[in-house]
Amino acid sequence: MRVFEQTVDAVTGLKTTIGAEDGKLIVKTEQDVLPSLDYATELRNNADYSSQGIKKNMWHCVHIPEAVALQMLTEDGFDVYTQPAVEIRKFLMRRKDKYGRLFTTAGRF
Repeated sequence: MRVFEQTVDAVTGLKTTIGAEDGKLIVKTEQDVLPSLDYATELRNNADYSSQGIKKNMWHCVHIPEAVALQMLTEDGFDVYTQPAVEIRKFLMRRKDKYGRLFTTAGRF
């Protein structure tokens, strides 16, 4: 692939490569999501995390890295950035086998 541009978001680590191959424009995104999945697992295993959030009228239920949000859009046709929280929850509950590691709580929400 002939690369025209490559950028890395310093905050998220999302790397975007724009190039061409066989006469086609290719936009490729990559992100190391393992630290985000480990973070979600750590929060899910912390019994105090959910209860403290609920006491403050907040509940951090899922943590979705940008690369996973793009995967949801391209593979499943679901845009997490335009959907209300209740629809995101429904989507993730239906696909727990694929996206279950994104949950930051083991409780029912």
